[in-house]
Amino acid sequence: MGFEFERIYKGTDEFPIGLFSQNIYIDQAHHHIEYELFYLDEGECFFGIEDSKIKIYPGDVIFIPPATNHYVTKTESEKDYHYYAMVFDISVLGKENDPVRKLFESIRISRYLTLPADLLKKIRDATALQKNQAFGKELFAKAILFEIIAHTIATKQYVEINKSDISPTRSVSAIDSALYYIREHYRDNITMEDVLQISGYSKSHFIRLFKSTTGMNLTDFVNKYRIEKSCLDLIYTNKNITEIATENGFNTVQYFSKTFKTYMNCTPKQYQKNGRSIIVPSTVSSIM
Repeated sequence: MGFEFERIYKGTDEFPIGLFSQNIYIDQAHHHIEYELFYLDEGECFFGIEDSKIKIYPGDVIFIPPATNHYVTKTESEKDYHYYAMVFDISVLGKENDPVRKLFESIRISRYLTLPADLLKKIRDATALQKNQAFGKELFAKAILFEIIAHTIATKQYVEINKSDISPTRSVSAIDSALYYIREHYRDNITMEDVLQISGYSKSHFIRLFKSTTGMNLTDFVNKYRIEKSCLDLIYTNKNITEIATENGFNTVQYFSKTFKTYMNCTPKQYQKNGRSIIVPSTVSSIM
């Protein structure tokens, strides 16, 4: 999980867009469950994403899909840099059958985007509105996001996802339904039987399908999702370890701590201490 962002989305009562202005970014590979638009405003740095690492300069914009490892390091000169980031949950584009959301999910946006100067200025202005808690800040943030997506499509900075690449034996909609169920019920005791009812498949077929789609078995996927949610709580709330464990679907603190260490290679307390030491509260602004 990323340390650098405040929680921007949990359930349906919080606005699912965060805008941030900072001069520090985590230098360890991490990922999160939201989309992110990273815009370097000043200085230069190395941006690592998946297996690539490039030097970026003011005006460069990078689009980061969910679950994509990324990080930032300073250049050899060790000069400071400043960036803006927009982090958003897919729900801001509407419900599953909303035309805007369906279109967005049918394309793969280019990793390195080119945005005009006026649109970059709107990102900076929108972030200032969040910091000042200005009236209409949510509307402005959503308008900017839609304008960015529209510009990306108009300038053809995307590729359509080729549905023919999907095996006829693989039902994406069934797996999507299962994943949606997990996201909605991760705090509960999720059983294989629950998910099988959603997919409509036999147990053996679902296990093969789920593994081929996500790269994990059901238990690992659920635990990983719960740990990602727990990471946010550890950094950005004052809840104790027991509260965080139980509220994120773990029956005992002992099992939570053991599972956390398996996925994060450290204890929850170590993660919390490290994450909070990286945050610079005075430089963070969000719409929450």
